[in-house]
Amino acid sequence: MNFHISLYVGVNVSDSWLNEAASMLGCKVGKVPFFYLGLPIGGDPRRLLFLEPVVDRVKKRLAGWSRKFLSFGGRLVLFNSVMSSLPVYAFSFFRAPSGIISALESLFINFFLGGSEDHRKISWVGWNNICVGKNNGGSGVRRMRELNVSLLGKWCWRLLVDKGSMWYRVLVARYGEEDGRLAVGGRSASSWWKKVASIRDGLGEVGEGWFKDNVERKVGDGGRHVVLVGSVGGKCAFVCSIWAPV
Repeated sequence: MNFHISLYVGVNVSDSWLNEAASMLGCKVGKVPFFYLGLPIGGDPRRLLFLEPVVDRVKKRLAGWSRKFLSFGGRLVLFNSVMSSLPVYAFSFFRAPSGIISALESLFINFFLGGSEDHRKISWVGWNNICVGKNNGGSGVRRMRELNVSLLGKWCWRLLVDKGSMWYRVLVARYGEEDGRLAVGGRSASSWWKKVASIRDGLGEVGEGWFKDNVERKVGDGGRHVVLVGSVGGKCAFVCSIWAPV
């Protein structure tokens, strides 16, 4: 461990003890929230400021491209290969507020149309039509909200097949189990777990019940090969092939 580039963050400890421990280890004292692997730790994911760095990262990447020299096909390739991947890491852990989703989609729409924040061009193709699958005549661009819910749904799958992991045991110690599954935890549960549980149980917003209603587990020849087939809101179909114990 390189203590010179490390931060020592204390929870419910005095500043004097924290400074003494950091001095002994030779590292700096950090404060909550802080960033780890590009994700904010310790903040409130329900606030817009929490995920604004994701929007800023997309803006910086867009600023480096001269979109007026790119055809629609070129912009589509860049979007599918780069732009739609930037928020994936954050969306895999946090339920993005509607304001963040709107800000990202607004940037993407202007990028597709060849405009900018200061100069908007007329949209000849609706964003909903662009997000339609290629098999149905669309461009196959993924909608940010459905992508976010789908990525959080991966945790629902891991709840079924990864019960021996440390993170699952931590959740069991925190919330307990009911009928062999993790309990929701009530009002004291974290906002992250509430969102994952709502997707698992279909108790949240419209479209969050897709995991329970549309995803099925198919076992083939008795091996370890498991296939998930499902959709989100009837718009984002997917097939995931996963190796997991059956």
